[in-house]
Amino acid sequence: MNMQNEDEKRPIRLFQDAIQRRREQNGDLDHLSDWQVHSAHITAGAIGSLASGDETGPLYVPMPTGSGKTTGAIWGIVDVVHKYPEQRICFLTPYTESVNNVFAQLARQLGEDVVGHFHHISFTDKAEELKKRVVVLTHQFVTSNPEKLDDRDLFIVDEAIYATGEATLKLEHILQARSWATRNNISAEAFNELADYASDLDRNLRKSAAKYLAPTPIDDKSWVEEIANQLDLKRYSQTIDDMECMRAVQLFCEALLVGLVFLTKGAIDAKRYDPVFSAALLGIPRLDKTVILSATGGMVYDIAGPFTQSQGVKHYWTPPSYQNLKLVRLTAPSFDGQYRIWGRHKNEVTTYVDWVLSEIPETTVYLTVPKQVLENCLRDYLGLSQKGEITNLPITTTKHGKTVYVSTHARSVGSNQFKDCEAVVYLWEDYKPQQVSVQRFHTLANEPVTDEALAEANRGKLAGNYQRIRDAQIIDTMMQQIGRGRVRAIDDNAIANSMTAYVLCSANYFERLAAQYRDCTTSLLEYPNIDADKPTGRIPQIINYLRERNPKEDVPFTEVEQAVGFKLRGYRHILENDWDLMMIGYKFVAGGRGRGKTGHFKWLGK
Repeated sequence: MNMQNEDEKRPIRLFQDAIQRRREQNGDLDHLSDWQVHSAHITAGAIGSLASGDETGPLYVPMPTGSGKTTGAIWGIVDVVHKYPEQRICFLTPYTESVNNVFAQLARQLGEDVVGHFHHISFTDKAEELKKRVVVLTHQFVTSNPEKLDDRDLFIVDEAIYATGEATLKLEHILQARSWATRNNISAEAFNELADYASDLDRNLRKSAAKYLAPTPIDDKSWVEEIANQLDLKRYSQTIDDMECMRAVQLFCEALLVGLVFLTKGAIDAKRYDPVFSAALLGIPRLDKTVILSATGGMVYDIAGPFTQSQGVKHYWTPPSYQNLKLVRLTAPSFDGQYRIWGRHKNEVTTYVDWVLSEIPETTVYLTVPKQVLENCLRDYLGLSQKGEITNLPITTTKHGKTVYVSTHARSVGSNQFKDCEAVVYLWEDYKPQQVSVQRFHTLANEPVTDEALAEANRGKLAGNYQRIRDAQIIDTMMQQIGRGRVRAIDDNAIANSMTAYVLCSANYFERLAAQYRDCTTSLLEYPNIDADKPTGRIPQIINYLRERNPKEDVPFTEVEQAVGFKLRGYRHILENDWDLMMIGYKFVAGGRGRGKTGHFKWLGK
């Protein structure tokens, strides 16, 4: 990455000929800066290089929201259709509105006889749409329609982590599936084998001190294959009371075939023991022919293993500067327990949210909170009905003379609908159960779950890659939400628009977050009588010192040790591969024998 001293002019490398050609080919690009057109061109190039075989996937394109990735993906698809007429292409995106938008743009250039689309409210014939060379679908299609995309040669996926098909089952659900099979005489023997297998796992975990248990080897997998690949549930839909449960059981068997299932102990109180069977599949048939568009720097995909950054991005793309972004860390009262039981703190939560909105000066605000906090604490404050789940998000309201768009962290993908918001307010970290991190790592890494792999997690707290991917997902969610506001507009000089992001999170996560936004400024807004904590993690403390240090230059190993108060010797491997360190413009260089070869943090902006 081209990092540079804040006092020097940042060189920006743009392909001017390519920019001019793209503008001539596409007459409606006046709303995009040259940097955005260049970024879109690089994205299109990644798709072309995978289609041609110049690169091997899975590739990821790590560009922030507003870079032009979707526009570039459309250009790339059009280029491949014209250059490689035999290749069949699939574009996957999380939301139906995104499907409609991408389909409309592709169909305008290629025709509806070439481009198809499908989702649950598209009013299109799935079978007919899948006959077309290019098809635009939601992520959910992949896991709900196994083998339907096996004929595709190229996949472009908007944030693959959200394309993961996951199943969370209790033993009772598997026994319920067996009862259905026995009652209707449909694959009854296979479901008996499944129930016996799940019961054995359950007994083994009850006897064990471990929190997680990997699947036991299966000699005869014929019954697993029968449920996973041969059973057509839709054919028997008239006899199935709970199709969601049956589909989850089938996905469990699909994941079992590749070793991507495990059993979680859950509550370890003997009286409340309630094991959870977890399974997950990425489901994309051709990972080697997949390009992933990532708005959050590719942290998750770097950890997972098989994913590599596109060469075009690595060598020919200048990441934006966030010198106009203010990151403000918030403090707040502490509320005990999980978000789902915060209803007992409703008044205190409401008072806090109202205080934040009263304190900030911006008048157009995007506010996001955990879904359970919105459901259990903020209904009265927002004037919502007390019945039913909140689904029509965002909610628009007025508070303290400000227009406020209220949503939840679950709405993770950016939208131009809020591109004029002067501020984003992100309250409370998006914690998920620990097993989600285990699922996500093994699914993306395509590594079977084994007892050896689970050893660290079974020692207590998550560690190693499980902890790294958990942290990355939390930062990822923050960045997805921050990218909804004005910061998404990036000009010809690769400088993001001015915006303030108010973030309520721990000091460790705030340091990790700030590291992702090159050149941003940081400050603190403290709730009355609530002081901010300091970074406690060793790596966040190092990042904090280097990020705030001026001037920006090479920093001796010993200086950092003296500043943070601990030896760095045991952190060499982590520092050599640390994403946050790279994002703030430094590379760790280990010391060697001989004079002048002491370890140091090399500043990359020279």
